[in-house]
Amino acid sequence: MTQPLEALDDVMGLVSVHKRPVLVAMVEPQSEELKFLHISEPSPVLEVVQASAPRSKIKDLFGQAEHSGMAAFRVKYWQYTAIAHAVPPFDASMLGHRYATQESGSSV
Repeated sequence: MTQPLEALDDVMGLVSVHKRPVLVAMVEPQSEELKFLHISEPSPVLEVVQASAPRSKIKDLFGQAEHSGMAAFRVKYWQYTAIAHAVPPFDASMLGHRYATQESGSSV
């Protein structure tokens, strides 16, 4: 769990400790919506991108990933690029629709 204004380098420092893909959560201050990013491990098979600006915030990475569904990024102490995938928000109304459809015998 992170705060929107935390430094991207600091958050990714904690992500690095796990040495595997990680789910990062953040509460959007204006909407109070819980948001998630799935962060891949840095990988040598990806094109190495320029390191993020020193003052980048985690909310900036959330914004980039949400804009296109994913974002390639690298922080200053990573040799390789990683991918941040925006996890779509849960829509309870769609769950009810799918359940009603399944109950009626229709295929989804």
